[in-house]
Amino acid sequence: MNPPASPAPSAAGAEDFRELARQIVERDLPAFGLTLRELFQATESASSSGQQIAGIVLRDPALTSRVLRAANAAHLGFTGRARVVTVSRAVVVLGLNPIRSLCVSALTVEAMASGTRQTQRVQQTLGRALHAAVQARGMGLRRKLGSAAAEQLFVEALLSSIGELAFWCFGGAHAERLDDLLRAGEPAHSAEAAVLGTSLGSFGRELLRAWNLEPLLSDSREVVLARRLSHCAGPGNSPGGGWEATSMRDAVHAVAQLLGQDDAHTLAQLRDNAREALELSRALGAYDAAASIPASSADAVPAALPAPPAQGYAEPDLQQQLRVLTEMGQVARSRKELPLLLETCLEGLHRTVGLDRCALCLLNPARDRLAARMVIGPGSEALRECLQWDWSPDIESRSGLDAPRWCTASDEPADFMLRACAAQQAFVAPFVVDGQLRGLFYADRATSARELDAAQFESFQSFVSLAQVIVRSLPRA
Repeated sequence: MNPPASPAPSAAGAEDFRELARQIVERDLPAFGLTLRELFQATESASSSGQQIAGIVLRDPALTSRVLRAANAAHLGFTGRARVVTVSRAVVVLGLNPIRSLCVSALTVEAMASGTRQTQRVQQTLGRALHAAVQARGMGLRRKLGSAAAEQLFVEALLSSIGELAFWCFGGAHAERLDDLLRAGEPAHSAEAAVLGTSLGSFGRELLRAWNLEPLLSDSREVVLARRLSHCAGPGNSPGGGWEATSMRDAVHAVAQLLGQDDAHTLAQLRDNAREALELSRALGAYDAAASIPASSADAVPAALPAPPAQGYAEPDLQQQLRVLTEMGQVARSRKELPLLLETCLEGLHRTVGLDRCALCLLNPARDRLAARMVIGPGSEALRECLQWDWSPDIESRSGLDAPRWCTASDEPADFMLRACAAQQAFVAPFVVDGQLRGLFYADRATSARELDAAQFESFQSFVSLAQVIVRSLPRA
């Protein structure tokens, strides 16, 4: 049976829920909305590239960590393969649409991790959202809609819960009042109308409208059924993880009709999808949310799982360096993909060599301006503004930057870079293509005020040297 239609908000209710939505968008989730828009612009533009997606993810170390953990999860098919250790390589292996789905998932988990008195409701909603997303994608694939369309269903299903998630996280007194009504046995649709003057689904649309993303919600049949499945499977259902409940059997039958197959075969597929959703939630670090995803006893989440490591300044890791060096040879097949190769190089320097800030500065076509084009690390946008100079053949000859150098404040040929970046020392190397200087690599540890060392300089040289060897080997087409 379909849920009752959402009541039209009263004048006062409409004002209340729109004001609350505005506060959440502007005060609690400004970075979330901005990053969401950037992700969709980067994947939907005809000129989009993997390097753009990687750059968006790499700005946030916590987001980077979650995306990489999820990219290496078994459900994505990496069992038996070498682990993906850079975002750039994950983009190449998975493709733009799947990596976008992972990024939206990781971003949602990250944004909703803020402290709240409604933690249980947040985690239940998050678990249902991830479950619905995987189920919707699975239905799309089995209907042979194509990978891009299936990933669109994943995103639609996930974002269809954004209003509920944001409300329980940041709704304050409104959330407490709704929680009281629900605990008292008030039906959800009437309780939501009493508190907001509308439904949480409409509240979510208001948030997406503020982020110019409302067109992502198209009420697809697959998403409607996936959300129905995820709600039937919530906590408190039968010991079979919700699969034996009458409401679940009805939902499974509806999915079977959509797919044109029998109920038993459909149920087996939906169970597989649930295990995939469970694996995804674990990979994203959403351990509590996994309790809302139906699982067999063999798939049950352990009572205690280790928390993801705290994010701090990266330390050198030789094993990971070797893996990144290997991935550098795999991300680009022609010079058209050169940006992804260079992004991988910078990512390796930052995350595995333990350098705080890494940048690639490029000369413009007129060769009269040198400016940062790729920057990774804390304060990257500020560093980008610092790394810009007028350039000339005279400056090029006087700079002495014809080989990798470990520069200090007293090193006159390169001290202009250190002064601009407020650094006492840095690694600098020329970027040469076809025998001509095209730019400079730059890296320091100024943010953490840690000393550079000889081992790091050797690694820096290895990364830069390999990048240039690969560039020379790439075909132009």
